[in-house]
Amino acid sequence: MVSMTRFSRTLLALGLPLTTQLAWAGYTFEDGNLKGEVNLTAGGAAVSTRNVNFGGGRVDMRSGKNGGTKIDWQEFYVKPGVKLEYAVQPDFSLLAGGSLVGATTLGDGDAGGFTRRSDGKVDTEELYGGFRAGEWTVTAGRQNYMIGTGFIVMDGNLDQLKDGAYWLAPRTAFKDSAVIAWDHGALKAQAFSLGTDSDLGDFRMSGANLDYNLDDQVTLGATAMKVKAMGPISRASPRHRDGMLVYNVRALNAKVPGIPDLTLNAEYALERGSGEGVDYDAKAWYGQADYAFNTLPLTPIIGYRYASFSGDGNLTDNRQEAWESLSKGFVDWSTWLIGDVVGNYLLFNSNENVQQFSLKTHLNEGLTLGAIHYQFWLDEKNYMGAAVSDRRFADESVVFLDWAASKSLSTSLSYNWVKPMAAAKQVFGDDKKFSALELYFTYRY
Repeated sequence: MVSMTRFSRTLLALGLPLTTQLAWAGYTFEDGNLKGEVNLTAGGAAVSTRNVNFGGGRVDMRSGKNGGTKIDWQEFYVKPGVKLEYAVQPDFSLLAGGSLVGATTLGDGDAGGFTRRSDGKVDTEELYGGFRAGEWTVTAGRQNYMIGTGFIVMDGNLDQLKDGAYWLAPRTAFKDSAVIAWDHGALKAQAFSLGTDSDLGDFRMSGANLDYNLDDQVTLGATAMKVKAMGPISRASPRHRDGMLVYNVRALNAKVPGIPDLTLNAEYALERGSGEGVDYDAKAWYGQADYAFNTLPLTPIIGYRYASFSGDGNLTDNRQEAWESLSKGFVDWSTWLIGDVVGNYLLFNSNENVQQFSLKTHLNEGLTLGAIHYQFWLDEKNYMGAAVSDRRFADESVVFLDWAASKSLSTSLSYNWVKPMAAAKQVFGDDKKFSALELYFTYRY
């Protein structure tokens, strides 16, 4: 699952309701006490995959039919939107906003079998109202919201089946949501209640989030929330969630005194509580280090990250130990779609441990060349409930070229290839290299 529109949603702030952020301003206007913005985002992608599922072929999730090992498809979307603010008093304003998304899938449908040719529709994306009073902002309706880097909370829609455009994933807003935000400079806090779409699982997350920027040296954060299932468990969403309690602590963009070119990030999260006849006992965490060689030509940046999402060693008891990824997001390569092939079609931030090595260089102001290598292990010896004899799952590598052609137009070209290891060979019964050639563009006004 791609959990945010690709390469178009890298955010400047952490833990704020997205409805309060003005990114990529389009046409702005002001008339007396009323000011606003009209914007437009459009994107398209062409993806060509070979040896899907290591030669096992793409399986359509609705019919169960095998579509073969060579899958080529295209996706397009357009998203017009508007934001309005009316100043009633100098420190009190009314807020409103909305957007539509029209998306479609062409060709063979995506390699995971989540969409078919001609899947797609036009539907409301955001539609919210609220007010800002001094340091407080209150919004309700359909809106975007993100905590930290999207490790757990960011995307309220799965973009599968009739939605179309699974790979681009332009739909992200939470439905029937409310966010109360307090912004006191370095200290920011929110109380939230967010509903997801039925494809993601039709559940509600309610809780509180706190972020504190410590002298621009590190942003410390903590989140606590409760999950309530709004619909029954289904074949499309077989995981238990009702009654789950989620706790998260994090340290982001940390700078080490005396080593200004080194950036550290880390998070730790627990899932506890009980509901639907099960007890929850899962965890997820990661540690990441990135070093920028700012004095060298092309400014190379090297990075290393280890991420762990617990699995369940006993699928027959009433304890769910596999991490539930809830509404993870996408802001950049591997965050939090880990591996563009593995993360989209094979593993979904549950029952996996991932070692990641990265290198990227800035060829010029708008051109970035990069490469990432991932090594995947299963946390427990089962894949989607099927027992395996080895935890080593796969290696994925990617080479990508990002080009910001202008302030409005950006593109990316990547080649991804996945080598199956013992667990993947056992599950899929084949050992061919699963590859994807991807071309993407986005235009923002």
